[in-house]
Amino acid sequence: MEQYDTLPSMEQVSTIRIPVRINIRDVERSINEQLEGIIFEDKDPDDGDNLALRVEKKDYISLAVSGRDLQYHVPVSLWFRYKAGFTYLTGTAEIAIQFRTVFDIGTDWQLQTQTAIESYEWLRKPRLQVGAIQIPIGFIGDMVVNNSRNTITAAIDRLAKEQLNLRTQVEEAWKRMFEPELLSPEYRAWLLINPETIAITPLEYTPQSIAATILISSRPRLHIGRAPQALSALPLPPRQFSDSPLKDFAIYLHAEVPYQEAERIAREQLNGETFSSGSRSVTVQDVELYGKGNVLIVHTRLSGSFNGSVYLEGRPYYNPLRNSIDIKDLSFTVDTQNFLHKTAAWLLKSNLKRALQDNMDFLLDYNLKELETELQKQLRHYPVAPGIHLEGQLSQLQIQNAYITPEGIRVQVGLRGQVEVFVSGLN
Repeated sequence: MEQYDTLPSMEQVSTIRIPVRINIRDVERSINEQLEGIIFEDKDPDDGDNLALRVEKKDYISLAVSGRDLQYHVPVSLWFRYKAGFTYLTGTAEIAIQFRTVFDIGTDWQLQTQTAIESYEWLRKPRLQVGAIQIPIGFIGDMVVNNSRNTITAAIDRLAKEQLNLRTQVEEAWKRMFEPELLSPEYRAWLLINPETIAITPLEYTPQSIAATILISSRPRLHIGRAPQALSALPLPPRQFSDSPLKDFAIYLHAEVPYQEAERIAREQLNGETFSSGSRSVTVQDVELYGKGNVLIVHTRLSGSFNGSVYLEGRPYYNPLRNSIDIKDLSFTVDTQNFLHKTAAWLLKSNLKRALQDNMDFLLDYNLKELETELQKQLRHYPVAPGIHLEGQLSQLQIQNAYITPEGIRVQVGLRGQVEVFVSGLN
């Protein structure tokens, strides 16, 4: 008879650490591509400031890390027309402006930037095209800085928020974790991460990169068979800071092989197979699986020299030598064995039981090996979005327990490894 025990609690929380690294040179390249040509232009010297001014990017904008901030060195060329009394003086100059940007992440996961001007230096002091009248160099420099404060700083802050749209990326990733991800088309293995909380470490700066680690706690599920229904996505939690510099992840997931899927694979292997003993033989017509307590029942329908059903039972267990789940001591049930002794003792001597045993072990072991292979493949270079990819390595896939449930065979699997997200382009 079909019957199931109450399952012990297997709810271990998984911790996924995803280091994110943004290359400083990519940020530099993006800013240089976006800020081209004329940065600011005021054509009217009679609007109260006595100066018409055009500020144009002169050379490559360079970035450097200073403490927890980014510094920008912006060289620009100037064309100006200065109103000196009743005459207008036209000239050119070159100046380099030093900017500093402070980064932070708000509780709404929005990237917050504040860019300010630190200083400037003349690369080439103002040169008049005609005449020898002296003009106030400091006045022109101050005008350039004031106008740049309203244009370049705003542009840098805007570009940072557009190119590093943290909330949108985190929110999209968060929602995707509630949707089933197909890992193995052949064995129809689906992963649901099922996240619960998310946090991030404070931003870290090196001369080469800006880095942080996103931490996700979850209760993932692995489902084999038809695509499971997507879970209702929880709202993205507010940003929380956490201090966890490690790159390792530890995932404890429940891999469930539904009876329907296990029967489908078993039937593909066994239906139509013939087993003999002497002059007698039987052919497998159908296989049905279900549970009795924490024992798997294999109901096999036969035809040939014996027409009817036989029942075998075995207990799933973890085999540490193979790191797999085997069905231990699969044997005919007592009722089946007693019945066969009286009516078809020859069937007990056939290799039917051995074939069923091999098939049950192969089913679970192969699916888990397929999972490990697919995860290793996807972690090598997994594209997340244009210019963003994930690299990692699965160091351990270890089975911990197996249980019989009303839905199928549930396996608790532990995965450990390392993963890192690289931002290689910001356009």
